[in-house]
Amino acid sequence: MKDLKLLSVMVQAFAVSTVKVSKSLGLSIKVDKGAIAPGIKSKTACAAALIGVIGEDFKGSVSLLIDNEAFNYIIKVMSGGMISNPSPDDPISMSALGELTNMICGSALQELSKSYSKHVDTTPPQMFSGENLKSVPSESPDIKYYTIPMSCDPEGGRLYLVLGFR
Repeated sequence: MKDLKLLSVMVQAFAVSTVKVSKSLGLSIKVDKGAIAPGIKSKTACAAALIGVIGEDFKGSVSLLIDNEAFNYIIKVMSGGMISNPSPDDPISMSALGELTNMICGSALQELSKSYSKHVDTTPPQMFSGENLKSVPSESPDIKYYTIPMSCDPEGGRLYLVLGFR
């Protein structure tokens, strides 16, 4: 991505949208503003959702990586308590994570449209689970990455929104 100003606007849009969408679902998620940084800075995760984002001037992905504590908290709240023991091996739990990522992307792109008037498309989410997920996708020298670290309050748990665009 050549336009670093656009990347900065995108990082801001995704950070604001994550908090806004989370709050609308009854989740308490806070962005660690001082820790937003270039590169892939996520710690280990048990699950991830990846959505492709394609604009006229850029293409890339948005990945939501989440640790076990955050996964349990988010899925319990999103299911209204109906999923009492969330697991990355459960397709319904993973579907909820994918839907959260869809909602965040939709809100962020709506926010982005205030300053970027060109058409943007997204792909359906791809879901990943496993032990010690670090990055989805892998780092590449021609892609500009930013990591937005977040925490769940009061439940604990960490999640990372990793933006990667060329």
